[in-house]
Amino acid sequence: MDDVELTHRECVRLLRSPERGRHGIVAIDGLKPVPRVCLLLDAGDVLIPTGPDSGLVRVAALRPVSLEFTDRGKDGRLRWTVRGIGLARPMTGLDVPHPVPRSTVLAAMPDAFRNGVRVVVARYRGNRPADGVVIPAPRVG
Repeated sequence: MDDVELTHRECVRLLRSPERGRHGIVAIDGLKPVPRVCLLLDAGDVLIPTGPDSGLVRVAALRPVSLEFTDRGKDGRLRWTVRGIGLARPMTGLDVPHPVPRSTVLAAMPDAFRNGVRVVVARYRGNRPADGVVIPAPRVG
C-alpha cells in the first residue's frame, strides 16, 4: 500500500506533538548524518542545543542542514517520517523560548542551551503508512 504524503503544516503539527523535544538525525552540508536532540519551535524551526560544546556551532553556522524525524508507536511500527531542510545559524538567548517547554528528551541535558544552532527550516515533507482507508479524490466540476 502506498504511503500518504504529509504537507508542511501537517509535519510541523506532528513534530510539535505531544512534546517539542525530539531525537532527530541531522546532516550538515552533506556530512555524515548524526543523531541529535532537537527542540521544535512554534513555526517549525529547530533548536539543536549542545550544552558546553561549541563544536557544532563552528561546523554548522550558515550551512544547509537536513533533518529527519521518525515516530514509532508503542508496538514499534512506523507511524510517520518527516524530513526538512534549512539553514543553520548560531543560537542566541533570544532563540530559546522562556520558559523552555517541558521535554523528557532535554531533561538529561544540563545547561543544554548554552551553545547550539537554530535551523531556519525552509520546508518539511513527510509521509506515513496508509492505514487501509482509501479516501476518494474530490469530484471535478
